[in-house]
Amino acid sequence: MLRGSFYDLLRRLCPYRTRQWFKSQAWFEPLLRIAFGNSVYSKSYYEDVERIEAESVRHISDWIVASLAPRRLMDVGCGPGHLSRALADRGVEVVGVDLSDEAIRKTSQKGIPVSHFDLTKPGVLPGAPYDIVLSCEVAEHLEERYAGGFVEKLTNAGETIYLTAAEPEPDQGIGMYHFNEQPNAYWIELMRKSDFELDEDATRDARMLLADTSVIAYLAKPMIFRRRAG
Repeated sequence: MLRGSFYDLLRRLCPYRTRQWFKSQAWFEPLLRIAFGNSVYSKSYYEDVERIEAESVRHISDWIVASLAPRRLMDVGCGPGHLSRALADRGVEVVGVDLSDEAIRKTSQKGIPVSHFDLTKPGVLPGAPYDIVLSCEVAEHLEERYAGGFVEKLTNAGETIYLTAAEPEPDQGIGMYHFNEQPNAYWIELMRKSDFELDEDATRDARMLLADTSVIAYLAKPMIFRRRAG
């Protein structure tokens, strides 16, 4: 908790351009991990996330409810719970899990049931099965050695998976704490090994609508997977 508060203070005092310069330095992220670990997912970090994604989560939740009609949904790596809350406001029973203490605090404050869960450790997602298991911009934060286990956790918890994961962007560089940026084909193949197929129609429909409603780019490219029949 103290590390998170101290990091928050540094983050608030440091101008945005300066923070971006530090992020561009090869030595910065390893040092940050040693000094602060997961405390970088702090109060001010999530405040920025909610501000940037406020309009996007409304459109995403509208599409999910209209097109996938979930009754119960698990939000894996729920962050501050803003997407969970938008879905709950549309009548979905939502449960969240996250590794960050600050994420759990913020999600709980929004009235969403949430618990601590480490995706790198053995275990099953609590409360399964769900109609939909959703995970937005979490996969790339796990080292590649955990990718198979991550997919297994998702696919064991529901029949439909809604996934976004950062792809390599050579012009932008690797995002902070992004350990496994991969093209969509990588996740499609891992899902195939777990007997899940890409629903191409739903994926195309979602991407068209989200692009048309100006959803922030990294959230506008979901992949929708369904368990293979038979």
